[in-house]
Amino acid sequence: MSSLQEILDRAIARNGPDGFMIQQLRNQIMAAKRNQSTRQIYTSGITANHNPKADAQFMASQPLEVSKDD
Repeated sequence: MSSLQEILDRAIARNGPDGFMIQQLRNQIMAAKRNQSTRQIYTSGITANHNPKADAQFMASQPLEVSKDD
């Protein structure tokens, strides 16, 4: 059986570096490196560079829009 990295390499050679299945394979490889199960990938998501501080800074930098529903 091929490793996930070998499967990814063949898929990139066949279809190019972008695409849904390519990203899914990358997510599975990242999950394996983090000792996450496949179920955890789909239930809680996976973010390779997740940083709560960066998330907070990004949200703070977004302009607030006031809704005028009246």
